[in-house]
This record gives sequence, C-alpha cells and structure tokens, in this order.
Amino acid sequence: MFESFWIDAAAILAVLHLLILLALRSSYRFAARCHAAYVPLDALPEKVSGLFRHQAPAIQNLGFNLIGYYDLGCLISGTRSYVADFCNVQTNDFASISVLASQRKTCGYLEFSSHFPNGLILETNTNRILPLTPDNSKIKTFRFPEIKDLHTLLRIHRQLKERYAPGLWAQGETPDAEIQRLVQVVENYGPRHVHVGYMQLAEDGQSYKLTWKGAFLITLRGLWPVQLVRRLIYRRAMNSELHSLQAGAVTALQKA
Repeated sequence: MFESFWIDAAAILAVLHLLILLALRSSYRFAARCHAAYVPLDALPEKVSGLFRHQAPAIQNLGFNLIGYYDLGCLISGTRSYVADFCNVQTNDFASISVLASQRKTCGYLEFSSHFPNGLILETNTNRILPLTPDNSKIKTFRFPEIKDLHTLLRIHRQLKERYAPGLWAQGETPDAEIQRLVQVVENYGPRHVHVGYMQLAEDGQSYKLTWKGAFLITLRGLWPVQLVRRLIYRRAMNSELHSLQAGAVTALQKA
C-alpha cells in the first residue's frame, strides 16, 4: 500500500515537472534590452505608485536622495518592471524599490547596494524569492525578508560592507549615469545566462529564451521538495550571517 502511494506520488511529480518544463521552455522570454523611462509618480499604475509612496519617505529619511521613478518595460514575459532609485551622496550607497507587476499580482522589495573599485557589488534586500539560476559571481547578495525596519536593514548592510569590502570606499555615479548602472546590470542578465548554458538568443533577436538545460534546472529548483530545502538552507545561512555580525559587534564594543 505504502509502496504504491510513493510510486504514484513520484509519477505525479514527474508529470508535473515535465508540464512546467515544457511551459517554461515555450513561453519564458527575457528582454535583450532595457529601456528605463522616467515616469512621474502620479503617472504610474496605482498599485505600483502605492508601494513607492509607502516606502520612499522612509528611505529619504535615512539620507538618500530620490533619483527618480522608472518604468523598465516588459523584461520578463507577462510582467512589467518598475524601480524607484535613490542615492546617498555622502556614502555612495544606493537604495531602490523594485516592483514586478503582472495581471494577477504586484509585489516588490527594498534593497541597499554598494559598488566597489575591485568590481564587487554588495546587495542587502528584503526579497523573499530565491533565484532559480546561478548567482552572478560579481554580486554578493543577502536576503532578509523578515526585516521590516529600514534602519536595521541599512545597519546590517553597512556591517556587511565592513566585512566583505574592508578598507574600500563605495563608488558613486554621476547624476546622468545613475540609472544606466541598473540598465547595464539588467542587460547583462541574458548574456550571462547564455554563458552558463541556461539561455539562448530567441529567434526575434530581441529577447532570450531558456535552453532545455535551463528549463529543466529551473523547474527542478522551483518544485517541492527542492524549493523547500533550498529555502531552509538559505534561511539558515542568513541567520548564521546575522549571528556572526552580532557577535562581531559585541567583540568590537569589548575592545573599545
């Protein structure tokens, strides 16, 4: 009886994996170009502007100046991306509110980021969604979706800067190049995944589509129980990082 149950469960998972794989392979597209268009806050969709209005004042109270609100267009098939970009001219740190909108849902997350002369980019954000593709080796990302207080998140980001970029001063951008920094990161997404075998240029030449390898691995990582295991492992790693930062802060106070 139990053997039959597990066989049936395995068969269902296999069929589900195959169906999602085929759907992803045929429908997923990522834009080859990113056209960031400045948009006044009042001209944005209501749900998007609502998220920006809710969080922008708190970011500005932390010493960040608003660069602007931007419509990044349809980067991922079936969605539209928006970003509110900020910069602290004293520390050269950046902050952003990224929003992804589809017909079913509009969601977003906040991020602090710093760029360093050695090419390292350090990101600390509240995004709860783990990537289903390989990380960019030049970007070190820490996700803490449970942290709601922006002061706390910024403090953690600065502690991470001291740990992973000791002695380095973050690099800023000239006012006209700040949004282009984001555009370059977005436009590097497709070519980077071509390099690791996850994507290939689509027939239209304007977007990237998944390879069979990419579709298979993305589907595998996104399905239960692999998805659950990945979340648990990552949460444990982030908790360990926080505990290490707290221990380091106590040690520094003791030495002072």
